[in-house]
Amino acid sequence: MASNYIWRDKTNPPDADDLEATDYIAFEIANSSGSDQGHIHQTEFKIITALADNEKPNAKLNEIQDTQLDSITITITGSIHINKEEGASVTSSLIPQKIKEWMCDEKTTTAFPKGRFGLKLANFTPFNVYPTPSTESDYSLGYMIQDWTWLRVGETQGKAEFIATLRLNGEIGVGTYNWAEEETP
Repeated sequence: MASNYIWRDKTNPPDADDLEATDYIAFEIANSSGSDQGHIHQTEFKIITALADNEKPNAKLNEIQDTQLDSITITITGSIHINKEEGASVTSSLIPQKIKEWMCDEKTTTAFPKGRFGLKLANFTPFNVYPTPSTESDYSLGYMIQDWTWLRVGETQGKAEFIATLRLNGEIGVGTYNWAEEETP
């Protein structure tokens, strides 16, 4: 089973027991026979604090005012590789089609007002986010996919690279900094 996921419209990431889940992309698949392979090569986590400059025309330094957190942005660089079956090409992959749907559809819903997307990275968990539905009383958060760029590099058949940018939205730092708590049924 894969260890890294991006998924939509569920509070918990897909797992081996959740055979109904289809709205996700799995990376680092252990047994890839018969399926597309997704790989994450690099992940960048950027936390930006908004600082306001208060100009002092007659002084040597402007005063800087902390106006709190501006944004948390995750940039994922990876690739997909289509299984080498007769007639297989990158255009026969389900992953680019899913990305087209995700990018064209609304990024929030009534159920997930702060963002429909979750992220689970097995090797670096502090920025894993399981989207919280609007019924949560403590806080609500989720990722929105800001952009997804496809790259065709070289002449490797059936391979495409990507750069995806996710932005975290919600009540961050309200009560907890553990953003990846699984919902219990």
